[in-house]
Amino acid sequence: MIKRPDLGLRVLLVHANPFQRVFPVPAYGLERLRTAAAGTGAQIEILDPFLIAEDPVACVAEAAARLDPDVVGLGIRIIEDCIPIDRLDAPDDEPVDVAWFPPQVRDLREAVRRSAPRATLVLGGAGFSSCPQEFLSYLDVDLGIVGAGEDAFRALLERLDAGESLEGVPGLVHRGRDATIAAYALAGGGVTGRDPLYASSTGFPVRTRIGCAMQCVYCTAANLGRRHSDMDVALALDEVAATVEEARIRGIAPVALFFADDEFNLPDERHPLAVLRGIRDRGLARRLTWRAYFNPTPFSDRLAAAIAATNGHASITVDSAADAVLKRSWKPFRRRHLDALVSRVAEHRVSTDLGLIFGLPGETEETIAETAAFIRSLPASIKVSYAAGARVYPHTPLSRIAAEEPEHLVGAGDPTFFSPVLYSTPFRPRELARRLEAEFADLGHVQRMGAGYHRAATSLSRAYRVVLGHAGAAEWPAILDEAQAGVDGTLPAEALAPIMQAAVWHSRYDLAAQACRRLLAVDLPPAMKRRRLRALRMLYRTMASLERRGIRPEVAAGSG
Repeated sequence: MIKRPDLGLRVLLVHANPFQRVFPVPAYGLERLRTAAAGTGAQIEILDPFLIAEDPVACVAEAAARLDPDVVGLGIRIIEDCIPIDRLDAPDDEPVDVAWFPPQVRDLREAVRRSAPRATLVLGGAGFSSCPQEFLSYLDVDLGIVGAGEDAFRALLERLDAGESLEGVPGLVHRGRDATIAAYALAGGGVTGRDPLYASSTGFPVRTRIGCAMQCVYCTAANLGRRHSDMDVALALDEVAATVEEARIRGIAPVALFFADDEFNLPDERHPLAVLRGIRDRGLARRLTWRAYFNPTPFSDRLAAAIAATNGHASITVDSAADAVLKRSWKPFRRRHLDALVSRVAEHRVSTDLGLIFGLPGETEETIAETAAFIRSLPASIKVSYAAGARVYPHTPLSRIAAEEPEHLVGAGDPTFFSPVLYSTPFRPRELARRLEAEFADLGHVQRMGAGYHRAATSLSRAYRVVLGHAGAAEWPAILDEAQAGVDGTLPAEALAPIMQAAVWHSRYDLAAQACRRLLAVDLPPAMKRRRLRALRMLYRTMASLERRGIRPEVAAGSG
């Protein structure tokens, strides 16, 4: 990098996440990096090309040419859409449906190289950190940051600005020569400065801990060797409070949060209980809803009561109800713990969903039947989503099992497992998915995991582009039509509400009123009240009218 005599480094942070087309989320990791580097004097810009632009590559090229950055960071949040089987009927030469994103990220990297050839390029993010050397090689990049990058990113900028060597920066890895997992950083950080681009539509992430105390065979977190670290509870609560207040100012209440921790209740309950007690004591519970991932143990009555009392939702990672499969998956719980868990969440009326993976090592027709019987015993209030087959990721315990049991593998045939390969037994993934579809056809609260990248609706990302002025408002009715039709199986109300929130967040009350009218025309979940929606529609129409007359009104909270 050639040092430039101006006011600090220029930095472009790119959210290199194609799934923003389907499910837009805040670029939380990049927001945390920008916050951590605030004292370095660097000028830092965050760009989310897959969200704001019809042509993401051209968007990155234009931004890089305009900013002429000294440093460009590509934030790789996910490797793929994590949907093993999206179609029950597919050609034999398409054994898996996983949408793999590295080729699209490579297109962004090439755009950066063309438009900002002198910039130092750095990779990072959760997806990158799961297999850093593979990404560095595939994208032809020399530097990356693994784990929580706050400290490493700040040190990187300081050393580049001073013309110093980058050797020894904690968390910084170099292509081809580092023990990358050992470099994984567990840094903390302060209150995240959020980018105003992101609405509350899909929930705001808040991190309270990093790392994981488990080593599940299929999970990339297993590579950390159970390393983990808790954040300062007071700082986490300050971030929650700041997020709630910003949402209130923009007319959103209650606001949805997501605790972006691997498992909120591991290694024990003391930390989540302290966070939830703080939410209660600060009077925040009535102003928010939240969800987090949980392990089935520990999950005490005290924790269940705290979740219910603070408007929480528990997404519980179960994977199987058969002890034989749980044992081979290195899970720290057994069927008896699941039975106790179900009783506990029912007793405390905890909003809950369970996630399962069929086809893991040790799975047989008998264990499938055992787990199916467990699912059938659940109350309909507990939603269940499942996957058929498990993605094999590099360096995980499952990758070592897969190398010894190639007869259970389908997919790209990549011995490194960087590109999509699935493990599935006793049936191939699509056949397993067909059998499970038939098994659970009569259970409305049980469904196969999500709609994949190629099939899912893109109405929310298109809505963003309209409210930001990057697309014409004439597209708005078509966007609402797609959401209302539920083209990917999403309930119309669940698709329309985030679109309305995006419009409110960016003060497009004319568009919010139209979305609200569509909501009033569909079936609503219990949390949405028609009387409130009618009042909101009237409010938005009034505010739109005032703005057309050149009057900037103060927004009133209430479109959660």
